[in-house]
Amino acid sequence: MAGILIGAIMPLLVAMATTFVNIYFLNNPDFDIIKSGPALMMGLIPNVILFRIFMVNLKKYQMGKGILLATLVFVFLILMKH
Repeated sequence: MAGILIGAIMPLLVAMATTFVNIYFLNNPDFDIIKSGPALMMGLIPNVILFRIFMVNLKKYQMGKGILLATLVFVFLILMKH
């Protein structure tokens, strides 16, 4: 359960950071994270890193499986939208 929560929260944090950078630093007020497929997919990179850390380094297999499940759900939703 904790792995699913971690896997769901990380892409949302990256999406919020991407939106913040685009609006405030790049002066792009029209940026919409929901319409930007590549930005959404980049939000999944931390999940891949966390998946490796939990599965290989920490040997927390259940948390790793939860992160993988959340990542696959996000990928499916992104691909269905675009």
